[in-house]
Amino acid sequence: MQGHGVSAASLMGEVRTAVRAYAVVGATAGEVLARTNHLFNDLDPGLLASCLYAHIDAFHRSGQLATAGHCPPLLRHPDLHTDILAAPPGPLLGVDPAAEYPTIDIPLRPGALLALYTDGLVETPGTDFETALTDLAAVLSRTTGSLDDIADTLLAHAQPSGDRADDTALLLLKVC
Repeated sequence: MQGHGVSAASLMGEVRTAVRAYAVVGATAGEVLARTNHLFNDLDPGLLASCLYAHIDAFHRSGQLATAGHCPPLLRHPDLHTDILAAPPGPLLGVDPAAEYPTIDIPLRPGALLALYTDGLVETPGTDFETALTDLAAVLSRTTGSLDDIADTLLAHAQPSGDRADDTALLLLKVC
């Protein structure tokens, strides 16, 4: 979410509510973002927001992703090779009320690890985003242990610069 403070937090709450409402009606990941974006534009907050929507089907071991200008997820396979999931990006929420958000399907094999994170984990002033993203994927590929250990390692990798302008959030999902 662009901005900080009470108004940005309130708007983020409305976006989360919209995403949940659209998700429960069985919409695809791209439809959830398109409908949320339409509502976001109707609210006309004068702000923009990035968003990644992931629908995980644990029974079928698959996922569906769509992104509104958000960082690409990382998928570590059971052999520890990590892919940067190149979900075709749609525009940020709030840019174009008629925007479409392409959806990609991903298999989630047993032993796979999906990492979702905010740009605070990879963006540092003066550092190339693609290089930082490739470095993060390499760290994930060689890190093992519990989810807590993996999270600690990824967060520690991001900390040395100390020049982070954004908050950092990290969500790890391990497929059993």
